[in-house]
Amino acid sequence: MAEFSLGPDFERFQRDMQQQVGDFSKMQETIQAAVGRGEAAEGRIVAEFKSEGGLTKLDLDPRALRLSSAELSEEIRTAVNAAAQDFQTKVKEAGADLFPAKDDGQGMDPAKALASLDKIANGFAGQMRTLAHELGVQQQRAKEAMDNYKGPNSPGPR
Repeated sequence: MAEFSLGPDFERFQRDMQQQVGDFSKMQETIQAAVGRGEAAEGRIVAEFKSEGGLTKLDLDPRALRLSSAELSEEIRTAVNAAAQDFQTKVKEAGADLFPAKDDGQGMDPAKALASLDKIANGFAGQMRTLAHELGVQQQRAKEAMDNYKGPNSPGPR
C-alpha cells in the first residue's frame, strides 16, 4: 500500500509554521520578562516598567525628597518616562526578527508587520486548500478501491 503524503511543499510549510509559532512564543516570553528601567535625579529616583502592571516600581532615595515638589514631580516623570522608553526599546528588539523595521530605522513598520502576517495566513489557507483537495482525492481512491474489490464472501462475479 502506498504511503500517504501531501508532498514536500506541505512539509516545508508545516516546518515553517512550527518555526514561526516558536518565534512568536519566544517573542511573547521575552516581552513578558522585559523590564524597562529609568533613573533621574542622579540615580536617586528609580522606576521600572513591565508589560503587566505598567509602572511596577518607583524607588525614591530620601535625598530626592529634599527637592521642591515641582522638581520632585519633574524628576519622577523623567524616571518613569525613561523606564517606559527602555521597555519599548526592549519590545522592539524582541520583535525585530519577526517584524522588519521601517526603512528610516524608526522601529517596527506596521504595514510590513501586517504584510508578514498576511503572508503567513495566505500560505496557511493555500496549504489547507491543497490538503482538503488531496484528502478528497484519497477518499475517492479509497471508495473506488472498495467498490472494485470483491471479497471471498461477496455475492456476484469477481
